[in-house]
Amino acid sequence: MEQTEENGVRLRRVVEGRAVVSRAWITRYTGAGRSTVARWYALRHEQPEERRHPERVVTIDRVDYYDQEAVEAFWAAHQEVVGTARLGVSGRKSGDGQGDRGGGRPMSAERARAVEVALAELRRAGGYRRGLAARLTREHGGGASTWERAVNTARATYEEKSEHQAQPPAPE
Repeated sequence: MEQTEENGVRLRRVVEGRAVVSRAWITRYTGAGRSTVARWYALRHEQPEERRHPERVVTIDRVDYYDQEAVEAFWAAHQEVVGTARLGVSGRKSGDGQGDRGGGRPMSAERARAVEVALAELRRAGGYRRGLAARLTREHGGGASTWERAVNTARATYEEKSEHQAQPPAPE
């Protein structure tokens, strides 16, 4: 039997003859996390209309509900494009859709500059040295987590390029 409540919140209701579902229902249906479902809704206007998360139909006791048929249609279209099928993953393929497997959204200009600074430091030092992110934070300012992410991205790029250079050419 299908669960009808989660933490005191009704997962599915019928409002004016229309089946409506909560975000908790959507997470169960898609296998996506709560933050992913929230992101789908927050960024819905950035998506083509046929792949856009539906608008909320009604709010009851501070819980938003969405048309069940519209959610199911959204999920089917999303699966076709992204290729997930209730896998319990974030609801999107890894990467930015342009060959970079590092993240789901395009990199900001600020982060790209931070990665370039970190990559230059890796090249200068001949590889990673412990404390690089902390040193870059002190020297350039900004948040420590920003520099940690930039160093990690730069390390992946640096190590990938080093691997390709170290391999001998394939015989013809």
